[in-house]
Parts: sequence; structure tokens; C-alpha cells
Amino acid sequence: MKLLKIEWLKFKGHPFFWIGMGLYALCMILLVSKAGSIEWTTQNPDNPEGGTRIVNFGEAGFYKLPYIWHNVTYLAGYFKFIPAFLLIFFVSNEFQYRTYRQNIIDGLSIGEFYTSKLWSALGFSLISVLIIGINTWIIAMMYNEDAGSADYLARIDYLLAYFAEVLFLMVMALFLTFLFKRSTITVIIILLYYFIVEPLAGLAIGSPVQDYLPTRPSREMILQPFTRLLKLDAIIGNASAEGVPLRPLLLTFFYTLVFAAGGWFLLKRRDL
Repeated sequence: MKLLKIEWLKFKGHPFFWIGMGLYALCMILLVSKAGSIEWTTQNPDNPEGGTRIVNFGEAGFYKLPYIWHNVTYLAGYFKFIPAFLLIFFVSNEFQYRTYRQNIIDGLSIGEFYTSKLWSALGFSLISVLIIGINTWIIAMMYNEDAGSADYLARIDYLLAYFAEVLFLMVMALFLTFLFKRSTITVIIILLYYFIVEPLAGLAIGSPVQDYLPTRPSREMILQPFTRLLKLDAIIGNASAEGVPLRPLLLTFFYTLVFAAGGWFLLKRRDL
């Protein structure tokens, strides 16, 4: 609790924390409430002569239980960088202004200092899951009035997958912040690696090695749900996921531990 209180005191007095988390919460509220109004032009499987049709996500079943958990967590994954960038900002500031040294001088051990950062990563991840979970639950109640408690709990494992996805990114961001110490450099590196370097490396390496690259498992936990939503599975010969696959989930937690250990190794080698 002491370490949590120390971290909370650092965050609560900084307007950037409230602005960032407020922006993230707003994005999640708008995502859950407005995604159903998205319209999509797709092939018409009910017309033997082909043709296209305009599909409204809400009418197609975006908010239908239990699929809503899959639909929402997939879209929410695009916003997971907001809390990660907040963590990068605060940790890099401690290196830039050397306040981390003051923590050590004031009596924190290196282990306690590092543990406090892991608590921050965990805290951001839990807040992210609570925001998306509460919003999704409220919307689900509005659109599924006859649903029972079992319907709400079915496929809620996607919330666990979302938590694992966010926590992995937070710990990876923490590791890179310890490595580069500058928020701008860390943000650029994490975006380049996540969206360009690793995908291109995966294409060059090919299967099965590409399936074990660090960010790949976290991408495979929550696969896109829209071919099922738009009734395109039969047309393209696709089988939509019926739940969170276990292998990517376990690998994501494994790589989270690897980056956590890597961050500790970097910190121990630094002259604090």
C-alpha cells in the first residue's frame, strides 16, 4: 500500500493524468455508445444474384449478448496506447528530472522503486478494464432486456484478454522507457515496432516463428469479429472465434513477465 500511495501522489496532482484518463474514458464511452451506428457496405448473402447491401452494426447485432464483449474489446484495443503513453510520460519524467534518485535517497530500495512502477502498470490496466467493462455492461443491459445473468457472463473472458493485452503493452512500455529514458523516443520506438517492424519481420520470417514474436500473441487473442457480424464467414470461408484462444493468452502473459524481468535487469544495471 505504501508504494501505491507514493505512485498515486505523483499522478493525482498532475493535470496531464486527468486529461489523459478523461480522454481515454471519453473514447471508450463514445466507442461503446456509437459503434452501433456505424454503417458498412457489404455483399448480400441473401440475394442469389449477388449485389451489395448497407449494414448498420447495431441492427446487425453489435450489442447482442454475448457477442458484445468480443465486438467492444476488439475496437477498444485501438485505444490501449493512451494509458501506455501516460505511463511512459510519467516514468520518463522521473529520469529526465532525476526524481527517481530522490526516491532512493528518501529510503526506497531499487526493488521497491521498480515494484511501484509495476503497480502503476497494473493500475492503469485495471482502470482500462473497468472503464470498458462498466460501459459495455450498461449498454448490454439497454439492448438485451430479456437476458439472464448467464448471458452476461458468457464470453466475458474477452475482458480478461483485453486486460492481458493492455498489461502487456504497459509493461513493454515500461521496459522501453527504462531503456531510452525519453518519452518522445520511447513513443516513436513502440509505435514503429508495433505497427511496422514486427509485422514486416513476421512476413519475412514466416510461420511458425512469426507466431512467437513478442506482440503477435497479444494481437491474436481478440481477432476481428466483423465477418461474423456482417454474415460474411460463409462467403469467404472464415470461421470466427468462439472465445479467447488459450495459447496466445498464455504467451501474452509470458512475454509480460519477460519484459518485466528485462526492466528489472536494466534498472539494476543503471547507476541510481
